[in-house]
Amino acid sequence: MMENRHVLVVEDSRVQAKIISQHIAEATPFPTIVAHTLAEAEEVMTGRRDAIFVAILDRNLPDDPDGRIVPLATSLGIPSVVMTASFSEEVRQLLLEQHVVDYFIKNYSEMVAMERLIERLYKNQFVRALVVDDSKLFRHRLKELLGNLNIDALEAEDGRQALEVLAANTDVTLVITDYNMPNLDGFGLIEEIRQTRDKDKLAIIGVSAEDGSHTVKFLKIGANDFLIKPVQVEEFSCRVNQQLDMLEILTKYRKLCGKQNK
Repeated sequence: MMENRHVLVVEDSRVQAKIISQHIAEATPFPTIVAHTLAEAEEVMTGRRDAIFVAILDRNLPDDPDGRIVPLATSLGIPSVVMTASFSEEVRQLLLEQHVVDYFIKNYSEMVAMERLIERLYKNQFVRALVVDDSKLFRHRLKELLGNLNIDALEAEDGRQALEVLAANTDVTLVITDYNMPNLDGFGLIEEIRQTRDKDKLAIIGVSAEDGSHTVKFLKIGANDFLIKPVQVEEFSCRVNQQLDMLEILTKYRKLCGKQNK
């Protein structure tokens, strides 16, 4: 099977498509596949699905007046990043409802941020997370958001079950846990995890509907970060990706120190 390392660029302007593709080629190690219409994009998405790990989409295509390009990518499980010439709160809400990973304005500074996101999404294919919450609905929501980021997620309904899942899946490097749960709450879970897994090897993000003292305690007992319910999509994505970036930086630092000490 072809490795998922291609970026699909869908842009009706051939000039813009070339600019975006060149930026990606110069800033990342990923080859691009270009489509200029919905029909071309659909053919690529269905015919070469296994080659694509992310799609950079223009919502204004000549054969797509209803904006079907984003739902098409979503239906095929392809994470979507939208590039748009203009932006409004109405557009933002629509894109979030369509489960896009992120959205950017078509300019140079935004292009740089998009390139960083592309690299993170590629690496996320190899990340495994664990979502811990006694609410099945909330677990499903967080798993959905993690899926948008290309992250495979397991789940547990309380702290005790979470420890069992972690014992059976030692490759988990990110835990997102609620505070208020039966059997073993989020604080107790973090204390148990930190007995064997340090903050620089497994990141934990605490989640609670209560701010203030909960935020402080989560961080003091070993969480790397904290989110308030209801979770905002953009904040969630930023904080998750930042924690994964930090784990990667620390891993490289440990390897560098190991080489220097030999």
